[in-house]
Amino acid sequence: MAKSKSKTGNYILLPVTETQTTADTNPKVENFLTAVLEPAVSKEAVSLKTRGPEKTAKKIPVKVIDSIQDNGAKLVQLSQEELADFRFSYPGLRIIKEKFYKKAQVFRESIQQKAKKTKTTKKLDLTVTDTDGTPIAGIYIVAFTDFENRTGDSGNTNAKGKLSLTLSSKHIERIYVYPEHTYWGYYKTNFSATSLTIKLQKIDTGYTDSLRHFYDTPQWPKITQKLRIGIIDTGVGPHKDLVVSGGLNCVANEDPTDFKDNGEGHGTHVAGIVSAYGGVYGLAAGVEIYSYRVFPKGANASNFYIMKGLAQAIQDECDIINMSLGESETDEGISSYIKQAYNAGILCFCANGNDDRGPVNFPANYSLSVAVSAMGRKNTFPKNTVQTGIVKSPYGTDKANFIADFSNIGAETDLTAPGVGIISTFPDDLYAIMDGTSMACPAAVGMAARLLAAAPEILTLPRASARADEMLKYLSTKIQSMGFGANYEGKGMLTAEK
Repeated sequence: MAKSKSKTGNYILLPVTETQTTADTNPKVENFLTAVLEPAVSKEAVSLKTRGPEKTAKKIPVKVIDSIQDNGAKLVQLSQEELADFRFSYPGLRIIKEKFYKKAQVFRESIQQKAKKTKTTKKLDLTVTDTDGTPIAGIYIVAFTDFENRTGDSGNTNAKGKLSLTLSSKHIERIYVYPEHTYWGYYKTNFSATSLTIKLQKIDTGYTDSLRHFYDTPQWPKITQKLRIGIIDTGVGPHKDLVVSGGLNCVANEDPTDFKDNGEGHGTHVAGIVSAYGGVYGLAAGVEIYSYRVFPKGANASNFYIMKGLAQAIQDECDIINMSLGESETDEGISSYIKQAYNAGILCFCANGNDDRGPVNFPANYSLSVAVSAMGRKNTFPKNTVQTGIVKSPYGTDKANFIADFSNIGAETDLTAPGVGIISTFPDDLYAIMDGTSMACPAAVGMAARLLAAAPEILTLPRASARADEMLKYLSTKIQSMGFGANYEGKGMLTAEK
């Protein structure tokens, strides 16, 4: 009987104790990483002889997909049989399965069951316009007749701003209207209708959202102290309110110099919360922004791409790294690079994740990360917007404050920050509203940067773990408890007033 063909998979190769080879590295491993798998042959299949008597030598074909520096991690493709041989041939290497991480943004609701067209099904005819009656195309709408079972229908408005949905009943439990940018969304519950006209409210960049309620960013001066923030995300810009000083596209087989936003807008929104200046104002306008794009368009980020972003941010001497991404599954490769960043005097702030009060995601739950939950405040978003459905207890010392219903929580939480109904930058000089621990994380980063800019004696310390220690100690004196409890807010929210 013929042998079935073994499945191939992508794996990351790392030295046992470090992210790069050192003087103490097994010479065989060092030769393997620096000579055999050098970037010059990164898209070729190379053959490696297993160590042992020449008469039993076996060739293991290794396809190298990507590399982090000459003596660093390699992303390779191996079959299951090759993997088994590889472990014994190179015991001085860690072999890590490639995994994927999602953005920590609150994603749109989606339908799981659609109504079958019968004589009893009902049509819901929708029209979406601006407040002046101008139709708006391309607006995604989802309507539920049974929200618990995700039963309903969804679609996008046409050029005339119209959409017809097929539903099992004319009673709608919930309807969500999601513009990508320019407008606030819309949300309505428990109503009956066969037709509905929805007028979306345009974003006013001077509006006091939850971020600007807690932080009066339009009144704050630009930061002149040299301070560099790395954004590991979908890329940043272009946007007139943002200055990107450098970066790297970490996605394999793409132009490494193309670190602008991949079009999804998430990284641009995150960067704007940190450093925008002009139409909207971030918390740390004037800091240097470096963009490390790890998300291919329409796909999640490989752990290898995230590791590559971290490695470059360390090389670029960032002071803080923002990681608005995560998953439940941990990764020792990413952990190794966060540890390396800490040892280089760099803090990594990570989003808790948005799994409806689930456990804190990785990498936020890693001990050397700063984990950030998302809070909001009532009356910092217009009525009937999607944010009205995010309000949930516990409420803070000020009962208008709340921890967002989507925010993950747990003992690993270090800080909380505004992450509900946040106005920020979107590619091509647009503005958008987003929710998530993705937004709370850069709010904490921006405030941390502003506070640290006032402590040059810390920033000028040698780039070692003691520098990161001192940064955390200093920030700990600038945190105010919001009254939610440590499980929800950690120590509390960074503030300039304490």
